[in-house]
Amino acid sequence: MMRYRFFLYLLVCSIVTACGEPAAEIPPDDLLDRDKFTDVMVDVQLIEGMKIHKLGPKREKSPDMEAMYANVFQKHAVDKESFEKTYNYYKARPDEMELIYEQVLDSLSKLDVEVKKIYNTPKNLRDSLNLDSIKNARQRFEKAVSD
Repeated sequence: MMRYRFFLYLLVCSIVTACGEPAAEIPPDDLLDRDKFTDVMVDVQLIEGMKIHKLGPKREKSPDMEAMYANVFQKHAVDKESFEKTYNYYKARPDEMELIYEQVLDSLSKLDVEVKKIYNTPKNLRDSLNLDSIKNARQRFEKAVSD
């Protein structure tokens, strides 16, 4: 009977410890910070949109694409290898990548609203404050596209 209780105790302990939450995975040190990666992804999505919209079927052969990506990496002070390693890390973790893409889409939506304000505001309704905010939005948009 004593032996039976001992094995029952071991079985219960094994089940209880096996049902615990898995330990949180710590990302490697050489990955980009999540916020920085998200900022880079916003610019990458702008480039991808330009590829599809402006270049059509010739987009993969355009020599300008490499220069655009190089400008984005330089703007954010990251190298291509770090970006690709971080991208692959999050790609292997779809739940985390989905959260990042939600932030990217949110940033792109805000940028879209700012751009629409620039082009849809009648000139006679612009006051000095509105003109300054439009000018700032236009500069940020043009910089994002040109970088």
